[in-house]
Amino acid sequence: MLQPRCKAVPASFRILLFLVLVAASAFGATSETVLYNFAAGATGSNPYAGLILDSKGNLYGTTGEGGNSAHCSLGSGCGTVFMLTAPAGSVTTWTHTVLYSFQGESANDGSSPQGSLVFDSKGALYGTTASGGKDGHGTVFKLTPPAASGDAWTETVLYSFKGGTDGINPASGLVFNTKGALFGTTSLGGSSDFGIVFSLTPNTAGTVWTEAILYTFTGLSDGGKPYAGLVFKSTSLYGTTLDGGLHSQGAVFELTPPVKSGGAWTETVLYSFTGESDGGKPYAGVIFNAAGSLFSTTGSGGTGYGTVFELTPPVKGSTTWTESVLYTFGGGPAGSYARSGLIFDTTGNLYSTTGVGSANSGVVFELSPPAKSGEAWTESVLWTFSGGSDGGNSTAGLVLKGSDLYGTTSLGGENGQGTVFQVIR
Repeated sequence: MLQPRCKAVPASFRILLFLVLVAASAFGATSETVLYNFAAGATGSNPYAGLILDSKGNLYGTTGEGGNSAHCSLGSGCGTVFMLTAPAGSVTTWTHTVLYSFQGESANDGSSPQGSLVFDSKGALYGTTASGGKDGHGTVFKLTPPAASGDAWTETVLYSFKGGTDGINPASGLVFNTKGALFGTTSLGGSSDFGIVFSLTPNTAGTVWTEAILYTFTGLSDGGKPYAGLVFKSTSLYGTTLDGGLHSQGAVFELTPPVKSGGAWTETVLYSFTGESDGGKPYAGVIFNAAGSLFSTTGSGGTGYGTVFELTPPVKGSTTWTESVLYTFGGGPAGSYARSGLIFDTTGNLYSTTGVGSANSGVVFELSPPAKSGEAWTESVLWTFSGGSDGGNSTAGLVLKGSDLYGTTSLGGENGQGTVFQVIR
């Protein structure tokens, strides 16, 4: 079939286009590219968690629904683990591969993964499912890569939560310690039904994993309902709770290991939110900077739309951490209701997403530190989601590769089932 001929572009137009592109670059313009559109069915749908990168630049994540199982209480698939292979050679598009499709009730292998993944040193993936397993209260799983490229990955359930004091609904990712044990949280369960912090320790062969409950939240001044994962600094664990604290608006906590093996871990609340100008209801976990300060977001407080905050460690002779609000979301185009964690770049800028923006579908934002300590941080909105083909409902965190940011939206895209996106700066 004959192709229509393109008319020659006038030189004056080419010059104008060049100047526009140069100007856009000079003013730091950003663009967004959808790398993959999820669709209901076997390929998975509705990714609620962020992504991780391997050494080759490939992306890995989970979808909370979709997959090839019809034996799931969700009614729309039990979720998947997927990989997006970066373009190479003559290939210009990212290639989507389902590494595992959860089977739910028919296999007791878990369903509805909502947290991000983590690699071990051998390339296996580890994660959680918020429901499913033998007792229907969630699992911790391992995905082992095949010996031959292209073969199937192997899923192993390392632990099925029993409910009650054992924990219910692990909604976040996991973290390894230096000895190969896994640590995480459940948002519910425990003796007061306000969640727990747990560890899973493998035997020498790595075939049997034993759960230990490190701390059970009461929902009172110690916090309750940890929806986010944990981070290690030295041997202590740090995290957030959505509820509890002195003002029932959530807390930032530290868990210190016992002096003698087998003893109790000690919880210390580093900060209790008031829900006012200091923020409230932190959904996301914390990160450290080189100076030992903690950073994260709150879903409410400030002027009512959430905050980005810093917790500075105690000065010598004190035990009090100091909270500083780096940015208060004002709603509208600047974004609001941040539920995602933060990441740093090499120059100290912070990046994340909010679930709501001017189009009610979220934004990708950057926070730049001030030239002088104590002055205001500056927010730049890098992308505003429309809820249409570019994605919508950006409630997961980001990963940084070079100068580009990668993430997921749980809705929007060509099929309305979520996307994987890239923001080019």
